[in-house]
Amino acid sequence: MKKKICILQNGLSRGGTDTFVVNLCKGLNKEKYDITVINPDNRPEKMVREQDIIEAGCTLLRTSPLIGPKSKFIHFCKLYKILKKGKYDVFHTNIDLFNGPQLFIAWLAGVPIRCCHSHNTMQQRSVVRGMTFSIRIYQFVMKWMCWTFSNRRLGCSEAAMDFLFTGKNWRQSKYPFVINNGIDIKSFRLPIDVDKKKDELGVKAKYNIITIGRIIPQKNPIFITEVFSELCKIRTDVDLVWIGIGDKENKCREILKSNGALERVHFLGSRTDVNEILPCCDLFFLPSLFEGLGIVVIEAQAAGLKCLVSDVVPREANCGLVKYMSLYCSKQKWVYMISDMLDGKLSLAVDENSIQKFSVQYMVEQMEKVFNN
Repeated sequence: MKKKICILQNGLSRGGTDTFVVNLCKGLNKEKYDITVINPDNRPEKMVREQDIIEAGCTLLRTSPLIGPKSKFIHFCKLYKILKKGKYDVFHTNIDLFNGPQLFIAWLAGVPIRCCHSHNTMQQRSVVRGMTFSIRIYQFVMKWMCWTFSNRRLGCSEAAMDFLFTGKNWRQSKYPFVINNGIDIKSFRLPIDVDKKKDELGVKAKYNIITIGRIIPQKNPIFITEVFSELCKIRTDVDLVWIGIGDKENKCREILKSNGALERVHFLGSRTDVNEILPCCDLFFLPSLFEGLGIVVIEAQAAGLKCLVSDVVPREANCGLVKYMSLYCSKQKWVYMISDMLDGKLSLAVDENSIQKFSVQYMVEQMEKVFNN
């Protein structure tokens, strides 16, 4: 008899957690598992990968957006009915702090295996607003619920585990606790016509820096624009390729325009061909304020790119091609490091064994141990 698994993911776009869920659904053996994915988010930009779920042979269900008390209540009622009626063996939720209430519902519905998966090391709201009293209370309650109503605790890195399970003894040996987010490594190494792709993208500079991620505070987009603007003052042979969308894009454009650097930035929006764009670039840049893992760093290294990232990116993401820098360093130091890396003054080499641990196959093997233990 197939084991019934229900996976909850709030949005299926092109973020790191979305990619994890899609790759997991593709990789699990459908002869052994009956998989249902629930996506509460009905915004068009958060539904773009739903077809991938369906094509992977999984059932896709929607509840109600997790915005506002009424809509959240409707979601919880629908989630309970789905889990109770479906008689699932496993419930696996991937929305960080808000995993807590989902796990409570799964506990009420009698799901025997309840997996709490942490994909981040901070809450974006705390970055924007600061650690206010209400945020501290919220985090305390959510973390308590995450621990109390789960019996499988997972994370994409040890730092992500430490964030969601603060003060708890999550280090145990019954099942894998750190799950390496899997990527299709081969797709980042396919032979492509780089010159043709550059023409298609309108990328003509000698060197191209690339950054990938939603243009939101977590990814530190203002810092990216300021560093690149400074770089443009000392080099005329570098462009910036920016993949992603977000509410800070207009602000970034304003800063770049005021610094005379806007024409050297290629805003490509959300893309399905990241694996083809990476080989057209020379350096990956990710000065995030916080990251659970930074799966795009793995993808960039799989494509052979050197990476300059902030030192909040977990060390698990380093497969040999990563240079870490502190966000406390001056922007000028970041500029000179970028310049040196573009000129080949920093010797880095990929560790193929480390890369292979981020394969979809390895990730699926880890998750199966969790589901079947």
